[in-house]
Amino acid sequence: MAEQGTKERIIQVVENNQSKLINGLLVVGGIYLTYRLGKNLIAGINKNDAQSKADDNPDVRQAMALRSAMNPSGISWMMSMDTTNTSSVLDTARTVTNLDNVSKAYKNLYQNNLLDDLQSELSTSDYQKFLTIVSSNSNKDTSGGGAAPVQFAKPNQLVVCKKSVALRTSPDATNHGAFYEVFSEKNIIRYTEPGEFLGYATGRQYFDDVNNVKFIEVAFVVRAQYAPTKYKNQNKKRYTYWVSSSSNYVEIFSYYKTMWDTYPKTKNATGWMKPVDYFTLKGMPMPRILTRSRTPILNDQLVAINMAEPNTILGQYIMGLNTGKAEFLQFRTVDNKIRWVERRFIQLEQI
Repeated sequence: MAEQGTKERIIQVVENNQSKLINGLLVVGGIYLTYRLGKNLIAGINKNDAQSKADDNPDVRQAMALRSAMNPSGISWMMSMDTTNTSSVLDTARTVTNLDNVSKAYKNLYQNNLLDDLQSELSTSDYQKFLTIVSSNSNKDTSGGGAAPVQFAKPNQLVVCKKSVALRTSPDATNHGAFYEVFSEKNIIRYTEPGEFLGYATGRQYFDDVNNVKFIEVAFVVRAQYAPTKYKNQNKKRYTYWVSSSSNYVEIFSYYKTMWDTYPKTKNATGWMKPVDYFTLKGMPMPRILTRSRTPILNDQLVAINMAEPNTILGQYIMGLNTGKAEFLQFRTVDNKIRWVERRFIQLEQI
């Protein structure tokens, strides 16, 4: 009888534990189901919200365009089998001004990581092209503290060719001037001589992703007084062209003296090849501030915030200020900032 009572109690304990286990599994299952339903509901809300903003939010439109290029069938599980339209991806990249916002919109729409998907769908080379195009977009949005656009050459930097390179009317390296390209679109103006001074970077740039070439726009205006004979009748005429910014072909300088020391023949060219803003709109001489020695650059409070090397053109002269102890000159930089400099460090360059 005692043995039978013990057996019954064991059975009862097992049944009670089974009941608790089943109830626990039901609770856990309910929690997981609730989590999944909640997650899907939130994802659906985010997706609907993102889609509703597509008409007036470029970040959402760009996210949708990138997804469509990678997943043209529109069926998410078929994305790895779809053929990615690489050209469309790179074309869309040119419109992206805030990659973080586009990535967030993409996450809300498709619950995937944009950069992970791009890496999976593009070759290593094309993925790098995508990043290069986005990072070098001159319209890049930096209001949220993001990095400034990558510049192939800053405005007014001096450009010299290291070896012969094509000067082009457009940033497209497809044509090479070969005889078999006689019927293709030609954009080559001429080929340069090694060591030739090409002019001043304008700040405009373009990445030719088809030929994998980074282009910069270079320009100058003619100062006829010191120009060669063929340019004597072209005073103030502007020349503009595109050239590869590859360090294999060009060398870029921030200061005249450094360039002159490296390529002595360029000194004569800079006497008549001048930056595009050398003349005012009315054609009157425009004073330009040129450093004579290492020079402190001052803000509105006349506090030094930077240093400029000798023989650097700082910008356009605006006005002077004499405090009784020192004389200061206000000027406008090439990137449209107002700065000050102490008069004793500089000279005013006239035509």
